[in-house]
Amino acid sequence: MHEEKIKGKAVIIRVMGFTNRIQRLTEQFVTDGFEIETISGVIDEIFDKGIAKIVDEFCDDPQTISLIGLPERVKISSRIRLRLARKTEEKIKRLQNKAWFKVIDYHPDEREIREVKDFYLSLNGTLKMEEHKRKKRTRVPYPSDIDMALLTYSKKTGAPIVTNDSDLTDFKEELVGKGLCSGIIVVP
Repeated sequence: MHEEKIKGKAVIIRVMGFTNRIQRLTEQFVTDGFEIETISGVIDEIFDKGIAKIVDEFCDDPQTISLIGLPERVKISSRIRLRLARKTEEKIKRLQNKAWFKVIDYHPDEREIREVKDFYLSLNGTLKMEEHKRKKRTRVPYPSDIDMALLTYSKKTGAPIVTNDSDLTDFKEELVGKGLCSGIIVVP
């Protein structure tokens, strides 16, 4: 969530539904005494290439323009995008300082990654996978190395993955059924 002045009008910029749901889920986990963990690759990916891309996707989404109340043809300026990226980066750094949040240095071995990759490759050519690839605009049936590492970490630790990433959510039942992860909590 971030407040900006656009065309002289103060507006609140936030990812409406997802932010509220993930905040409530996080508060519930913390209240129940759980630690929340992610692997270092996820944080590295966010800082290496993700924040600017996340901000651009958000700012270019017609729903965002509508929620802010801007005319459709008006674009959110690069100056505001930069401030949003900085604010997002600050929030992630503050999150890393929370006692209940841990970043784990985890690197799966090749055998574990191969098992996950083989699972996705086995679905190649199926209607479900072809729809997924069309939706993602990709030819590759398996997710990123980071997503595959998250799956192996979940399997190893018994902790579910909380995500809205369709590479995982579209195959939730199959991944859990094959024992490739402990569970997937879908945050729509």
